[in-house]
Amino acid sequence: MTTLILLRHGRTDFNVSGRLQGSLDVPLGAAGRDQARAAARHLRVSYGTPDLLLTSPLLRAWDTAREIGSAVGVEAIADARLTQRSYGVWEGLTWDEVRERWPEQYAARMRGADPAIDGWGRSEVVAQRVADCLAEACRGARLVTVVSHGSAIMLGALRLLGLPASSTVLGKLPHGHWNVMTRSATGAWSLERYAIDPSAARLPRGVETQDVD
Repeated sequence: MTTLILLRHGRTDFNVSGRLQGSLDVPLGAAGRDQARAAARHLRVSYGTPDLLLTSPLLRAWDTAREIGSAVGVEAIADARLTQRSYGVWEGLTWDEVRERWPEQYAARMRGADPAIDGWGRSEVVAQRVADCLAEACRGARLVTVVSHGSAIMLGALRLLGLPASSTVLGKLPHGHWNVMTRSATGAWSLERYAIDPSAARLPRGVETQDVD
């Protein structure tokens, strides 16, 4: 059996201000670095060293993955297939600005549809590229940790579970939280745990909760 940990990167200043990032390369904010360190500590003591640590090449994910790698003793490897979907011409804007300038497309997106705007990353395409990366990484592995983005993680997980990209079964992970999936010997995928919060997750008895350098 293979265990797959899907971790969303820590928070950025764009997240705090409600601006769409997509393919924009925005670094972690101070709170996001704290989230990355907290996740790294819990992943190390709860799961141990992964066979493989993959990350989106975007800075917010890469910096999160470096914290994980430092904690578990594995070098992070960037894979472009884990990059966040593009939000096209909406990148850098708030949802209020989008709604004002593209009311019909905004309404379509709020219904879960792909909006007809320039540069938007189609859900089916994102789901397939992320799922391909995850499935490839897990072949022959015991434990794989992946750092990516909200939409990318959600869509990739849905594809592995055999669900359509339009499914609302899974929502976006909060920043610094992770899902745990498993793949059986027959290749069947299961979602074992959803949106684990490192600030609430229990550490093994005797392990202190303070972050360490």
